[in-house]
Parts: sequence; C-alpha cells; structure tokens
Amino acid sequence: MGPCKVNELCTFVKMSKSEENTKEEKPDSKKVEEDLKADEPSSEESDLEIDNEGVIESDTDAPQEMGDENSELTEEMMEQANDKEVAATEALNYGELQKAIDLFTDAVRLNPHLAILYAKRASVFIKLQKPNAAI
Repeated sequence: MGPCKVNELCTFVKMSKSEENTKEEKPDSKKVEEDLKADEPSSEESDLEIDNEGVIESDTDAPQEMGDENSELTEEMMEQANDKEVAATEALNYGELQKAIDLFTDAVRLNPHLAILYAKRASVFIKLQKPNAAI
C-alpha cells in the first residue's frame, strides 16, 4: 500500500472516531481534502531500500536470428537441424555455452518452425545472464 493510501486510511479512521465520539454531522468534502493534503508527505521519495542482489543487469546484445519462417522446409533441412540440436545439447552438457548458442542458432536457421530450438537457445542465454538476448 502506498503512502498516499495509508494517509487516506488514517484520515478516514480519524474521521470515523470523531464521528462516533461527537455524533456530529459528517464533514464536508472540502474539509476531508484539506485533511488529506495536510497528512500527505512532502516528498515522493521513499525510505525503502531496494535490494538488487541477484538482479541481472540488462545486456546490450543485438537481437538474435530467428530464421526465415517463409522458407520451404525440406527433409534434409529438418535432419540437419536435428543434428545441430544434438550437437548443441552435447556442447551444453560440456559447459561450452557459446558453442551451444551457435549450434542452436544454426538449427534455428535450418528449421525456424521448431519452437523448442528457440526455447533451448534462450535457456543458454539465461545461463549466460543475457536476458534480452533470450527474448
């Protein structure tokens, strides 16, 4: 809840208590607005500290190749894409992340219709802490 909402709530509670105790008429809207403005903090800054531990900095890599979805896919291209995917997975298992990215990208070029290739390549970019490249 933001500080303005807390102030509004405090003003409401004060008004409710005063109404119960005095049993007077309800205050007019101008009075309520003045009370709210008087209770609002003068600064928009918060005393809250933000913990950035574990936050990944934005990367500046260029957008990744997505392949040509309009190209006609042949049986040979699908087999080559599968071979590249297997090689990329092996490279990933050996910790060769950049090699895995390159192989997944080659596979995407060969078969741009296979969504799992994009997802696997994105997971490698996340491991490299490059979230923008993963998108």
